[in-house]
Amino acid sequence: MKKKVNPDYQIIQNDEIDLKALWNVLWTNKLNLTFIAAAFLVLGILYLIFSTTLYYSNALMIPEDSDGSSSMTSMLSLASSFGMDMGSPASDGPTINMVDYVASRRLQDLILEKTWMNKNGEVVDLFQQWDIGDTTGILYGLKSSLKSLLNSDVKTAEETRLQRLYAGRGILSERISAKKTETGLLMIEVWMEDPLIAKSMVTFIMDSMLDFIKEMKVARSKINREFLVKRMADVGGELKESEQNMTDFQKDNRRVADSPELVIELANLRRDVEIKTQLYIMLQNEYEMARIEETKDLGGLDVLDEAFYPVEPGKPQKALVLFLSVFVGAVISIPGYLIYRGIKLQRAE
Repeated sequence: MKKKVNPDYQIIQNDEIDLKALWNVLWTNKLNLTFIAAAFLVLGILYLIFSTTLYYSNALMIPEDSDGSSSMTSMLSLASSFGMDMGSPASDGPTINMVDYVASRRLQDLILEKTWMNKNGEVVDLFQQWDIGDTTGILYGLKSSLKSLLNSDVKTAEETRLQRLYAGRGILSERISAKKTETGLLMIEVWMEDPLIAKSMVTFIMDSMLDFIKEMKVARSKINREFLVKRMADVGGELKESEQNMTDFQKDNRRVADSPELVIELANLRRDVEIKTQLYIMLQNEYEMARIEETKDLGGLDVLDEAFYPVEPGKPQKALVLFLSVFVGAVISIPGYLIYRGIKLQRAE
């Protein structure tokens, strides 16, 4: 025998939704709806309890502006126009992309191999904090003993170290980042479990970036200086040879003015001496400039905003999580219950 449904609770009548019936159904089952919404709130609370609390810190830096122009380039172009091979100095190379540097294994390994001081004054090792490759625990000892009994390959100390680094890099890649802002500034961002470590890590990344840029620029300046010294010696030798050729020509040809051919040849010799003289002077100027540049600040980045100490956690955002839990629960509870009710009524027919 079919169970009769109260017409006041038939939501769809004559292919139309009866809003009054819908309201009656929802009001009558408000307790069930509340349970569904509360379930989502509980899920949000559980997420807040078990999620990792992270503190956020950042810093802003102004990249160095450089148009890449150099008097060295002009000098080489001038020499080439006269058919002289001046060689090639060390180029500035590609622009150092600091966004890529922050994501590099070089920086990640430096961070992982360093110990950090937390807000309680305790020294923190990131591998231990993240439970990566703990060789002191009972579980590790049991696993090693079992591998030995089964004649399995036991990792060497170096393999263990590399495995720890690999795991640590995976976490760091999600915790540190750098990006260019719309105005061209470089922003460094760090998320860590401790506020002091977050601030200190941002400062460490900035210092590491500056050291890396200085190292690269000093190396390039040294190569350019060595190139200039070599070219000065070569051009100086060529200049002396050209001067000697012109002197010998003048000694052998006392009456140059009587021969147009000799006049032209003497002019060519004199022009060769003048060109090499100018090139030697330019090389000397470049050498002095290179020595001056080596004494300058080679940082290449200016700090606009220093790293700050985060007072409140950045993740998870408790108020937002709770609000979304209640909102999603309230939104889903109504259609969720109506679908459940519809299925139940179909089975009852």
